[in-house]
Amino acid sequence: MNFRTKNVLYMSALIFVSMMSLAAILVHLREREIISSMENEALSFATLTAGPLCEAYKSYYETGYFKFRQLVLSLLSLESELERVQIYSVDGKKLFDSYEFKGKLGKAEDENEEYLFERIRDLNHSFDGTHYKECFDMVYPYLEPWGWHRYSVRYLISKGYLEKRLSVLRRIVFSVTFISVVLGSVVSFFQTNVISKPLLKLTEAAREISKGNYHNKIEVLSKDEIGILAKALKEMQHTIRKDLNILESQKEVLSKANLELKKLSELKSQFLASISHELMTPLTSVKGYIEYIILGKLGPLTDGQKNGLLVAKRNLNRLETQIMDLLDFSSFETGKMEISLTPFHIKGAIREAVANLDLKLSEKEIKYEEFISSDISPVIADRAKIVQVLENLLTNAIKFTPQGSKISVVCNSLNGRGKPKIEVCVKDSGPGISLSMKGKIFEKFFQIDPRSKYKGIGLGLSIVKSILDAHKEKISLKSGKGKGSNFCFTLPVYEGKSS
Repeated sequence: MNFRTKNVLYMSALIFVSMMSLAAILVHLREREIISSMENEALSFATLTAGPLCEAYKSYYETGYFKFRQLVLSLLSLESELERVQIYSVDGKKLFDSYEFKGKLGKAEDENEEYLFERIRDLNHSFDGTHYKECFDMVYPYLEPWGWHRYSVRYLISKGYLEKRLSVLRRIVFSVTFISVVLGSVVSFFQTNVISKPLLKLTEAAREISKGNYHNKIEVLSKDEIGILAKALKEMQHTIRKDLNILESQKEVLSKANLELKKLSELKSQFLASISHELMTPLTSVKGYIEYIILGKLGPLTDGQKNGLLVAKRNLNRLETQIMDLLDFSSFETGKMEISLTPFHIKGAIREAVANLDLKLSEKEIKYEEFISSDISPVIADRAKIVQVLENLLTNAIKFTPQGSKISVVCNSLNGRGKPKIEVCVKDSGPGISLSMKGKIFEKFFQIDPRSKYKGIGLGLSIVKSILDAHKEKISLKSGKGKGSNFCFTLPVYEGKSS
């Protein structure tokens, strides 16, 4: 439903509701006015006729019935809406009813109600317009000249007159309402048409802008709010064109810069790979000679000499680890890392990684704990790469765990939606990692505090994440300042078919 139709419908509905509300109020007020007028007329009529009726009843009802009948009929003929006349004694007994000699003009009313007897005994007249559906009810007491209240006259007046007057009024009001709604709809249609035309133009212009056409002309000449909106849209269109030209020029600059950066990154990766290989050759040779000397192949050593060579060997091992990290990093950077998926038991991979780091655990007297479910399923992954992940996480845990503390490895099955997986967690007793550092911990070359006693080049966790990303698996960190760190990663369960 478009704007024009909605506006016409809303205006028509508003006019209709407003007119109907006014009509209802007018009819109600007019009804009250007519009822009040009828009550006054009934009171005047009762004042004039109650005395003659009661006197005629006393004089002629028993002896001259015909004469009394003529008097009553003549009184009834004076008021066309008067339907029935009754005379009651003050003790509630009905003495006369005009139905005795006049055909029924309406439904007979219930005369045995207590409220009627109370009104008959009352010295004041009463008018009831709500108790009976078809008639108004006037009870008028007749007081004889010496003040004796012997009779009350009851007049039943038809509501037909009221209904006729209200029916005419309703027809007039509803006719005016209908004409008002039609005229309001026509005026609203033309007014909405005047408003909607420039809005349609603006809508089309905005649609063209959303499609990338910023050269479309916006032709709205009005000086009202719509004209202001059109002017703002033109200015926005001009600003977008100007910004696009700037962006295009900057895009070219950035493209060139990105190309240069890409070349530099490739050169960096090639340099790292080359220098790492060049360092590994003499390092391997030096390491071999030191081990040869420690074994006493070149002659006996003093204790001081042997301890010095052991220190040199430990540093060579640390240097070798860092060079291997650089080699792995360069292979990830150049996209040369290959993943070979094979099924294996994670428990064996964990034991292998721990065995490779047994010397480091012994040096710091760290207690190692292992919690692996007995029914853990085999996984499918690159076993060598997962062992490297475990070694890096364990090395990181050993580095930050204080002397004589403990680290643990926990392995559980994950039961949930999707493919079955297992979760491996490596937990240390170190100082923990603050919340602000958690988002950066897996970045390349990132160190929490380069000045701290924990030395390294910041590639271990980055390599872990790269290997798991290559497996399309996730790693998470649960840690807090002073609460240690708990690194958890997932691996897919082997389901007996090739991946």
